[in-house]
Amino acid sequence: ISQATLVSDGVKANKFPQYITALIVTIGGLAMGTTLGWTSPTELPLKAGQYGFEVNNVQFPWIGSLMSIGAIFGAAFTGSITDKIGRKTTIIGIIIPSVVGWALMIWAVNPYMMMVGRVILGLASGAYSVACPMYTNEISEIEIRGTLGTYFQLQITIGILLSYIIGAVVLVYWLSVICGIIPIVLSVLMIFMPETPYYLLMKHDVDKARQSLQKLRGKKYNIDGEIEKFQATIERVAAEKLSFKQAFTTVSAKRGLAVGLGVMFFQQLSGINAVIFYTAQIFQSAGSKLDPSVATIIVGAVSVVATFISTLIVDRLGRKPLLFISDLVMAIASLVLGVFFWIQTHEPEKANSIGWLPIACLSVFIILFSLGYGPIPWMFIAEIFPPAIKGPASSIACLFNWVCAFLVTLLFPIVKEAIGSAVTFWIFMVISFIGTAFVYFIIPETKGKSLDEIQKILGGSSSSSSDATIEASGVKQN
Repeated sequence: ISQATLVSDGVKANKFPQYITALIVTIGGLAMGTTLGWTSPTELPLKAGQYGFEVNNVQFPWIGSLMSIGAIFGAAFTGSITDKIGRKTTIIGIIIPSVVGWALMIWAVNPYMMMVGRVILGLASGAYSVACPMYTNEISEIEIRGTLGTYFQLQITIGILLSYIIGAVVLVYWLSVICGIIPIVLSVLMIFMPETPYYLLMKHDVDKARQSLQKLRGKKYNIDGEIEKFQATIERVAAEKLSFKQAFTTVSAKRGLAVGLGVMFFQQLSGINAVIFYTAQIFQSAGSKLDPSVATIIVGAVSVVATFISTLIVDRLGRKPLLFISDLVMAIASLVLGVFFWIQTHEPEKANSIGWLPIACLSVFIILFSLGYGPIPWMFIAEIFPPAIKGPASSIACLFNWVCAFLVTLLFPIVKEAIGSAVTFWIFMVISFIGTAFVYFIIPETKGKSLDEIQKILGGSSSSSSDATIEASGVKQN
């Protein structure tokens, strides 16, 4: 496929349309980020009765956490839906739960309407987390696949920061209105975007597939070579007549699923949510007089900048080195944070004298998470699955991510209360060290490799049936 980037007449594919298309489709990440960040600036106003009804200390945590429940179901079904109606149509269609969810939030008359709204917005977020990375992966050339793949997490961090900033200066009502406009903008823009060539060829619509690929590669680029390879691999897979169940039993599929679930597990169990939860407390421990909302905005801005840096280096340094360094440094930061909280409990005066330490750890943790384990898992799940199971397998990985997110959000306060902050962070440290070993021994490097090469690395060439699956993966990015 990398040879297909240069054609016989020497004209390279134009990358600009791919960048623009990826930026537009990952507005789904922006919408998801605003939904995630909405709870931070709204807690105090809602508890103070700004909406005309009381939200108590029991109800608000449910308003926050129910989004994850909805996302679990949204992620569960989206993969199969994208295979039936297309990636583009699915993304456009997510406007329905998005608008319904934000309408319930905007015009809520009691906390329970907000809870239902958050569940529905979770459905939309779960759907975006599957469909947007899949679409981006299928329109990208190998040389920039990593960069475009990290745009989804970049947009998530921008969305979270946007919620923090807007929520600090406007009423909850107007924050919700602004958040509700974003998915509408995405759906309108997606009308003008092409369906992915891979999906169109799967549906035997060769003319539209050619039009799509030409639009993505530029008018002067000769797409014949890519189209021929796409068709040949699709025909080869069809000839094998693998059942859906058989496709899931290939070595490459099983290893790909293990890698996908693994990176999602270690992303959520890294302790990122705990670090964010402690942001205001850590700043206060350092003697900072910053308002908590300003502290969260600073952390959000650091996350955006670090994730942007990741988009620039992921195709140069590779996925594996960034994941390895990310998890290793997060483990060390969790260790030091645990030590600080232990000192704070047993020797508070000494803790006051080293108040700079937790801020340093917080900053390092956020930066390294944003460079590696923040963006790369979303990109990874679009790279490692064979096409025969890509939709459902992506759903399983995203569903698992949201389950882990919900459990961490639910259990973190309980565990912290039971065993203390120090031991809780040391648990995150152990998990991150295990994650570092997982990256080193299990995860393959996918930088600069076509998807058929990735499948071979995962062991898909061990049988004839898996060979078909391997070849099919080249359809997407050849």
